[in-house]
Amino acid sequence: MITSSRGQNFEHSKKQNLIPNPSFETVNTSIKRMDMEMQNFGILQNWKPAINSPDAYHPQLELVRFIHKSPNFLNQFGDQDPRTGEGKVGMYIAGGEYKEGVTAKLRQPLGAGKYYYFHMYVSLGEGISNSCTSSIGAYFSARSPKITGTSKLPLHIESSKRVCDTKGWAKVCGVYRAKGTEKYISLGYFSDSPRGKSVKGGNYDTGYYFVDDVLLMEMRSTKGLIADQVCNMALDFKPIEFLVGESEAYKEIKEALDSYIQYVTIFNVNSVKIIGHADDAGSTFENEIMSSVRAFNVKAYMIEKGVDESLIEVIAAGETAPIVTEGSDLDPESNNRVEIKIE
Repeated sequence: MITSSRGQNFEHSKKQNLIPNPSFETVNTSIKRMDMEMQNFGILQNWKPAINSPDAYHPQLELVRFIHKSPNFLNQFGDQDPRTGEGKVGMYIAGGEYKEGVTAKLRQPLGAGKYYYFHMYVSLGEGISNSCTSSIGAYFSARSPKITGTSKLPLHIESSKRVCDTKGWAKVCGVYRAKGTEKYISLGYFSDSPRGKSVKGGNYDTGYYFVDDVLLMEMRSTKGLIADQVCNMALDFKPIEFLVGESEAYKEIKEALDSYIQYVTIFNVNSVKIIGHADDAGSTFENEIMSSVRAFNVKAYMIEKGVDESLIEVIAAGETAPIVTEGSDLDPESNNRVEIKIE
């Protein structure tokens, strides 16, 4: 077994993310009253409607005293939980005057000629959707866009396939080469005649989508890469587990490490901490040596595959930081692991 079900602290992509409030968790607590529940988007910090009335979903809405409240308005769209946290947004993907979207100012402008990785997660709202589409994604602009029902703005990043799942979350992903004037991002669909199919019979009509977990991150290198390969790479990493008494970076270990190496190669990384761990089967000294050998073997493979040695720091934790303790229902072998923290 190579990867653990227990994730590790991986903060690099969060810190590098150019999207403010990317999971729609932060709200404007000063808001006490709003006109009506169908126009509830003012509760979210950093985001505003790009066109029409997209919907905010957040527990804090229960604390707002709506002037004209429509009881149970949001319940009609679907009951999907947010992908992470407590917040999400919802919007219609349709043509003409019925299209919806959301806009935010980026944390910093995009650089001319630079490449950026983008993704967001979407899920079709089964409660009210008649159709599903691939016409959902991101649009970049130098100014806060003035989108109207007659706008025909092409998406810069668009889903590669129709998103018809009402139970899970699908990743809409792509790579964008910046002109250098972009300061805003808009999510949704901003043209006419979205591509899709009916899910209830007949022609495409409208699809209602939930959106969560938006990421925009500068890439260091795109040489030889294909957008689909980048979109399929791992962004959430787990500790790499070793067999009891083993320290060699054997085939399965190397395959797990390749995801880390790809990430370090593509994105701007300041440091890579390799932390070796061991169980308490041997003496304290023996366990420290075992954890050190594991970490240095991982380092050697990463250098072999092109990672800059000056970025790497090795830490031998020995038996001092166990995941599994007495009475735990986790696999005891989880303590024989290497954690890699990218900053």
